[in-house]
Amino acid sequence: MDNSMMCNLEARYLAPQVPSDETERLEALRHLSLLDTPPDERFDRIVRLTAQIFDAPMATVSLVDKDRQWFKSKVGMDMTETPRNISFCAHAIMQDQVLVIPDARRDMRFASSPLVVNDPFVRFYAGRPLRANGFKIGSLCVIDHKPRTFNGREIEMLHQLAILVEHEMELMATIQWQHRALRAQEELAESQRQLAHTMADLETAKGRADELLRHVLPSNIADELQAHGSVRPVKHEDIAILFADFTGFTLVTNQITADELVSELNECFCHFDWVAMRHGVEKLKTVGDAYMCATGLNNPQPDDALRLLNAAIEIRDYIRERHTKMTAEGKPYWDIRIGLHSGPLVAGVVGVRKFVYDVWGDTVNTAARIETASVGGRINASAEFLKRVRDQVEFEPRGSIACKNKGDLEMAFINGLKP
Repeated sequence: MDNSMMCNLEARYLAPQVPSDETERLEALRHLSLLDTPPDERFDRIVRLTAQIFDAPMATVSLVDKDRQWFKSKVGMDMTETPRNISFCAHAIMQDQVLVIPDARRDMRFASSPLVVNDPFVRFYAGRPLRANGFKIGSLCVIDHKPRTFNGREIEMLHQLAILVEHEMELMATIQWQHRALRAQEELAESQRQLAHTMADLETAKGRADELLRHVLPSNIADELQAHGSVRPVKHEDIAILFADFTGFTLVTNQITADELVSELNECFCHFDWVAMRHGVEKLKTVGDAYMCATGLNNPQPDDALRLLNAAIEIRDYIRERHTKMTAEGKPYWDIRIGLHSGPLVAGVVGVRKFVYDVWGDTVNTAARIETASVGGRINASAEFLKRVRDQVEFEPRGSIACKNKGDLEMAFINGLKP
């Protein structure tokens, strides 16, 4: 994954909040004098034991600094630190108990994190906050590449192991800082903390607003909107666009409850979002049971069409697998038809309240007709899209097919990539 895509993922990632006692918390962390120190066997021993007890490939003692998380001790990973805004442990210190993420790919806070979609491919996380002088300065965590459950007994074991880590920290703090903090210095620090609190609150509010905006809009569009208060419409000459729609959807909705319907739609669309992010595809919107996305809107690349096709194949195969599973269980389920097209269009933001980023033009209308002309379980491509990937795919020509308001259009079913 290239740097631009990584930056885009980070921009969409739901960053952790900043604790209300952030200034005191950082001070407690500094007083430990552990940051950027060499490996220490007293911590390494506990981390190795933690990984063995839970049969996990990774475990760490993580310290949450101002702008990063730094690993005092680690098993199963090469990195020594990560940015705080993509840190699982920065979320863990926001609560008092063990934070358990059974499947990060299904959690909106973490699904787009570079730590989930790239190495080390985190799926399961359990982290118990570590305290020093009453402040949560990091966590002892267990990490796995696959989803897991974590029962009460396991939570208690992680809690007890974390107490061992805290005990080691207290011993070091006692040795290093037993003559610290005279009353006059504390009074001076208090005034500084009050000012820092105010600044931190302002920064937190601004950061939350920025993150929310980037969940609604592509990062470059969000930047322009923040800088100028509006977004200029942009004409793109070659955009690859995907429409997907469930077949048999109405029949299924008549046979399941409203809760089951919303839950299954959420499951499908969460997976589609994850697939789109992995391939650098821009999700545009969902309308009912329809899903729309595109490539080339932000930082166009020569492989835009191919990346969109790869996403389409994964979406098709995912629904195919769920259809087989549900049918085997005697449950009704839908299929999916997909249409791919490419060409020029206009993109922009409309509205003032609940504004949306959308695209318009004949290319959009044609793409919708290509999808309508598809069938369940198939990927239907226009001639314009096919010529961009023709040499790399196996396909079935369909000839000219009449489409509403578009006349006859050349189409082909794409079965998959060539071996």
